[in-house]
Amino acid sequence: MNEINLGIYNEMLRYERDMDKLRALALWITTYDYQRVIPGLINPREYVFTLIKHYSEKFAEDILEFGRISANTIDLFHSSLFSINKLLGITEEDIQRASELQRYRNSGFWEMRRVIGQFSDVAEEVVNDGVTHIITAAVSGCIIGEYLGKILAIKFNKPYPIDHMVFTRQGINPVKGLLPEKLQLQGDHILIVDDAVMETRTAVVMLETIWEMAPDDKVSLLTVDIDPDTRQSGFLDRFYKVYLFEE
Repeated sequence: MNEINLGIYNEMLRYERDMDKLRALALWITTYDYQRVIPGLINPREYVFTLIKHYSEKFAEDILEFGRISANTIDLFHSSLFSINKLLGITEEDIQRASELQRYRNSGFWEMRRVIGQFSDVAEEVVNDGVTHIITAAVSGCIIGEYLGKILAIKFNKPYPIDHMVFTRQGINPVKGLLPEKLQLQGDHILIVDDAVMETRTAVVMLETIWEMAPDDKVSLLTVDIDPDTRQSGFLDRFYKVYLFEE
């Protein structure tokens, strides 16, 4: 793959701190106490899921239109996160912890820009293979999945349901996947999207979560980065199809 250009790298540095705030929100979902009342929010957990989806969609739209995240979007993103984190009582320590719990600190949705030209071909494969629902790994995988959704909607006139999974963790290891409360999987071919599969932990949790909901569904995988050991381990045989990008 090509190296990320300097402009994208500088963009990453500008908003990475805010991305850590979004990661803190995703982590907050997994520890939310349903008995806790938060003024102004009827269902705080679902509101946070909605916020994650809103900005994932907006980032994807910007990348599609401008090739980058616009300054206006970053400003709105920053303001929204400041307000909701304050309302939920998320501290600087929580934000730092969320950053440290990333399994792959050098990975991220900006990596997709290295292979952006291949998304149209992948989208065509997804349509031909009959994928019916897209589930992403929060938070970097969210933007990749939403970007794919934009291509599917524009090029193939195929709007897809796209939802985002957050993870309860033991240390940095995901142990349980959580989805929005009222989510129902559409169809029988689910595509899970993650930015990087450098081992099997996250993908296993996603696979098990989906099969617990729909044991007979086909599950495929899309990822931007995958390490050679995982590629050759036999783990990928568990998926109906694996969509990878050429290096």
